[in-house]
Amino acid sequence: MGRKKLWTERLTLPLSAETVERLDSALKEGEVRLDLIREAIERELKRRKA
Repeated sequence: MGRKKLWTERLTLPLSAETVERLDSALKEGEVRLDLIREAIERELKRRKA
């Protein structure tokens, strides 16, 4: 039996090359691009709920 999935949905998000470059330049040492995107989405959803 394997690990339980943390992420149940997969989304494809088209981004411009410029946006991807900006994302990559904002990454901390050892940070994964998807972690940055997930955190940004969560932060925005909390902001909109408030």
